[in-house]
Amino acid sequence: MPAVMEAIDRMSSDERVKTMEYLWAAMTAAAEPEPPAWHGDILAERRRRVAAGEEGFMSVAESKRRLYEEVHAR
Repeated sequence: MPAVMEAIDRMSSDERVKTMEYLWAAMTAAAEPEPPAWHGDILAERRRRVAAGEEGFMSVAESKRRLYEEVHAR
């Protein structure tokens, strides 16, 4: 196990939260990463399907309702 992981295992919950906040700040301060090429391909395909009438959009409320039904149908 890498030393950094061992150090994290020894941290208190408060120290872990502070470490996560530090890491997040460090990551977001860096230059924005380029999205992978496949991401553009997926978006293009989704736009094509919407334009062709094969797909559509739903409201957040409708999405929540469907998710709720799926989870409680099990």
